[in-house]
Amino acid sequence: MSNATQFLRLVQNATKPRTKPPQTYNLQIACNVKPNASGNREGIIAIGPEKVDVCVAAVPRNGEANTAVSRLFAQVLRVPKSTIDVVKGLKSRDKTLCVYGVEIGSEGEEGFLQGVRGKLENAMIRK
Repeated sequence: MSNATQFLRLVQNATKPRTKPPQTYNLQIACNVKPNASGNREGIIAIGPEKVDVCVAAVPRNGEANTAVSRLFAQVLRVPKSTIDVVKGLKSRDKTLCVYGVEIGSEGEEGFLQGVRGKLENAMIRK
């Protein structure tokens, strides 16, 4: 995997040998969350080599910030909210999100990851 996409990782799902559906993957995204941001500053604020910095207006109580981060990434990546979960760092600012069941298509893993990075860059809040 290239250095440009270290914060993104594809994990291949196991499939049953008797079926031949398109291969699906789980996309993992490392991020650092800044809760309690003002509403007009909510969104992706930076993309570094190892993580995506995200601001959300929600407070870090009862999973509200985790839900807000999942909702934000669902909008940016244009996937259903039900396919995104926080899988690491439930009570930490450093989190790993997982987008379940993505199909990479004919572009291959590296091309898919570059496309995801492009979507994240396009969604960044410009100062």
